[in-house]
Amino acid sequence: MKHCPECNRNYADPTLSFCLQDGAPLIYGSAVDEPETAVFHDTNASEEAPTRAQIHTTNGAEFERRTGPDEVSGNKGRRSQMQLLAVVGLFVAVTVGGFAAYWYFNPGGTGQINSVAVLPFENGSGDPNLDYLSDGLSETLIDKLSELPQLKVIARNSSFKYRGADLDLKDIANKLGVRAIVTGKVVRLGDNLNVRVEMIDAADNRQLGSEQYNRKASDLISVKQEIAQTASNKLRLKLSGSQEQQLSKPGTADPMAYELVLKGKFYDNRGGTENRKRANEYFQQAVAEDPSYALAYAELADSYSGMAASSEVDQKEYLSKAENAARRAMELDENLPDTHKALGFLAIHAWKWTSAEQHFKRALELNPNWPDVHRSYAAFLSRMCRHDEAIAEATRAKELDPLSLETNRGLGYRLYQARRYDEAIDVFKKIIETDPNYDAAFGIMAYAYTAKGQFKEAINAYQEAIRLGDKSTSVQIYLGEAYVGNGEREKAQAILKQLQTTKEYVSPGEIAILYAALGDKEGAFASLNKAYQEHDLQLQFLKVDPSYDRLRDDPRFGELLKKIGLA
Repeated sequence: MKHCPECNRNYADPTLSFCLQDGAPLIYGSAVDEPETAVFHDTNASEEAPTRAQIHTTNGAEFERRTGPDEVSGNKGRRSQMQLLAVVGLFVAVTVGGFAAYWYFNPGGTGQINSVAVLPFENGSGDPNLDYLSDGLSETLIDKLSELPQLKVIARNSSFKYRGADLDLKDIANKLGVRAIVTGKVVRLGDNLNVRVEMIDAADNRQLGSEQYNRKASDLISVKQEIAQTASNKLRLKLSGSQEQQLSKPGTADPMAYELVLKGKFYDNRGGTENRKRANEYFQQAVAEDPSYALAYAELADSYSGMAASSEVDQKEYLSKAENAARRAMELDENLPDTHKALGFLAIHAWKWTSAEQHFKRALELNPNWPDVHRSYAAFLSRMCRHDEAIAEATRAKELDPLSLETNRGLGYRLYQARRYDEAIDVFKKIIETDPNYDAAFGIMAYAYTAKGQFKEAINAYQEAIRLGDKSTSVQIYLGEAYVGNGEREKAQAILKQLQTTKEYVSPGEIAILYAALGDKEGAFASLNKAYQEHDLQLQFLKVDPSYDRLRDDPRFGELLKKIGLA
C-alpha cells in the first residue's frame, strides 16, 4: 500500500509513483486519516493477478429493503437520490479514469487496451422495477467511454445481449471484436447504493481492475465532480479541450431529473408504441424537473421526432415539439452529440440537407463510437445517392454494434438503395436466420425482390411481414406494387380502394407509388403534389427509391426534386 503525503489518498497499485490527484511522490504505508474514496486497482502489474473476480452480493441484512425509487418522498428521498447521483458519477468518472490510468502507465506495447464492451450490469436488488438503474449505469459508462476517440466501444444493443451468470468472456470478446470486458452488479437497498465493477482483459482472462462503491454520504456531488475532473486531467490521451470538458460535465445536479432520463431511455430501448409514449412522458418530466438539463431536452426531441416519423401522432405537431426541444438543448449545450443527432434528423425532415450533414458530422466528432449516428448519417448519404459513403458509414455502425438487428437492417437497406439487390437480400436472409420474427427484415427484403422483378418472392416476404405484425399502410402500398408486377391487378386495385377510404394516415408520397404501378401517372403526380403541400416525410426518399423509377422521365418529377432541394 502507498499513500500521498499531501492529500492522504491510498493506492493499492505498487507500480504508481505519483499521486493521480496532485502529482506528489507517493510513499509506502497507509494514510492514517484516509479520505473515503474508491481506488482503481491495477492488478495487471502483478504476476499473481487473479482471473475474473466473483462479484458478491452485499449483505442485505445491513440495509432496510424498499421496493423502488418511486417511493422516494420528502427530505429522506431527496438525500437518497443525491446519494444515487453521486455514486453514479463516482463510478463512471473513476472507471473512465481507471482505463486512462491503465493506458497511461502501460504506454504502447501489448498491454494497451483499445477496444471494450460494457455488459449490462446485474440488478442485485431483487426488484425488477430497478432494472432501469442497473441498465442505466451500464449505458452511462458506455456513453462516457465512447467519447474517447482512441477507444473502440461496442454499443449497448450488442453488448446488452449478454446477460446472466457464467458468461464466457473470451468468447463474447471474440464475437464483439474487443479486448476488454466490463461487468458489474448494482444493489440498491434503502438509502444505500452498492456498485461493484470489474474490468477483464479477455485475451488472457486477466483482471485489469476492480472497484466497489458503498456510500451513505448525504451529498457526494461535489466529490463526483472532483473525481471526474481529476480523471479528465490525468487521461493524457491527446484529447481536445472540448472533449476533456465534455468528459467531466455533470449533466445535471438534480438526481430526480437524472433518474427520469434513465427511465425514459430504458423504455425507449424496449421499443413499441406504448413504450415510446411512456419514454416520452419520462423525458417531459425530466425537463420539467430540471429546465437546464440539455440531455433531457435532446432525448425529448429525439422521442418526438421518432414518434412523428412512425406516423403514431400528428407529424406537424410533433416535429414542431421536437424542434423546440432540440433548440433548447442546443442553447444549453452546443457540444452535446445527442443534440446534433436530433437536429440532424429534424433537418432531414425539413429538407435542409446541408444542415443535416453538418449536424451528423458534428455528432460524430463529439462521439465517434456512436453507431446510431453512423447509421443515421448513412441513411442521409443514401438519400443523396452517395452510396459508397453510405455503405461505409453503415459498415462502421455494424463494427460498433455487430449484433444489433436494426444496425444490420440499416446496412441491408443501404445496399438496396444502392441497387445492390443480391447483397441486400443476403444481409436480410442472415438477419432472419438470427431472428425469424423480425418483421422489418422481411419488409425491406421484399423491396429488393420487387426491384429485381421477383414478384412472387416479394409478395411472400410482404405477407410474412404482415403476419409478424407490420399492419402499416406503407407495407400495403408496396404489396400492391408487387401484385401489379405479378399480374394481379385486381388485388392491387382493392388495396388502393381500401387506402382511399381508410381513417388511418396514408402518406400521399407513398401512395403515389401504387398509382404509378397501376399506370395512373396523373393520379401519382396529383398525390405527389399533395405530399409537397403537406411536407410529407416520404418525399425525402424521392431521389433514391427505385419504386419511383416509373415517374423519373416526366419533367414534373424533376421539378419536384428541385423544390425539395434534391435535384
